[in-house]
Amino acid sequence: MLSIPSHGELSLYVHIPFCTTCCSYCAFYSEPKEANSKYIDVYVDRLEQEILACASSVDRFTTIFVGGGNPGCLSASQLRRLLVAAKAGLSDEVTIEMNPETFSQDFFCLFSEGLVTRLSMGIQSMDDPTLARLGRNAHRKDNLRAIALAQKAHALYGIELSFDLMVCLPGQTTELAISDLQEILSFSEADHISLYCLTVEEGTVLAQQIGLGQLHVLDEDGQQAFLQTLWNELARLGFTHYEVSNFCRNDKKSKHNQVYWRLDNYIGLGSSAASTVHEGTLSRHYSQIQDLKEYASSSLFSGYEQEFVDANQQIEEYLMMALRTNAGIDKQTFNTRYSQDYDKLFGSAISTLDSAWYRNTKQLYVLTEVGFMVLDEILLRLALEIS
Repeated sequence: MLSIPSHGELSLYVHIPFCTTCCSYCAFYSEPKEANSKYIDVYVDRLEQEILACASSVDRFTTIFVGGGNPGCLSASQLRRLLVAAKAGLSDEVTIEMNPETFSQDFFCLFSEGLVTRLSMGIQSMDDPTLARLGRNAHRKDNLRAIALAQKAHALYGIELSFDLMVCLPGQTTELAISDLQEILSFSEADHISLYCLTVEEGTVLAQQIGLGQLHVLDEDGQQAFLQTLWNELARLGFTHYEVSNFCRNDKKSKHNQVYWRLDNYIGLGSSAASTVHEGTLSRHYSQIQDLKEYASSSLFSGYEQEFVDANQQIEEYLMMALRTNAGIDKQTFNTRYSQDYDKLFGSAISTLDSAWYRNTKQLYVLTEVGFMVLDEILLRLALEIS
């Protein structure tokens, strides 16, 4: 059984593990919908009951995120059941992910009833050859249709729009990536863009293709130059770079993702979902280890494995999350949270870093965009100071 904090704010992540097919680069857990259709109803039944049980322990969830997989593989009525169970109308923000090929006007009831306030859509590219290399189910025409529908939902119901793009892809130029970005913004009033640099995950189809020399990716210097060009374009378009991969204008940050980056409390329900729960000095992670078939056939709250997080690991995780953002680390918050003086703990390591990588004041330690580029190196050097 998951442990629900007895007080304070709590957010909810709901995992929908169904996809039309798995994209070549994707390492997230998902199963093809067509081959597993017989499990959908029973999966939703168990998920609804777990949501109801957790929701009964809190007045409301501060934020909710329904992700996948592709939640668009469920019907609007099934998603509505889950959102009603979560008392979604009381939350500050409710985000749902949708892939372009499954998004339709059938889902507008979720917006009109106030159950969903934010739509996050994985476009990835507007270029058909690039989409084909990624193994995407959507084509350019599907993306255009879905963007137009998303804009219609925004105009009718005031939902926030966020679009995902991938860059540094095999065969992609900066000109093509900028064209993708500009085209999305010309057809929508999106105030949020997630811009992900390609990560080649071991065991994916893409990793196999690269290993066989069928596709080629940029080296580290090439990726950094590519990213900086796109970051500059987003700044020109009025977007604030508020997290390594996330940009917003009009202050439309993802409230739910900020829960992760602050290491605030959240629970994750559904196959492969993760949770982080803090109570006092005690910190726990939960991982749902059941695959779709096992989850669908097992008792409520089975398969959630607990891991206690020691004090040093808590600090490491906080560094990993907080330094991804333009808010960085508030030293007083750090000192209070971990009973450690930030400057004393990390001052020696910071003195060895290039000053162009960070801004260090009495109150804050924040990475610059140059620092974002070398985040892993910074984290490694700081982590060596934790004992």
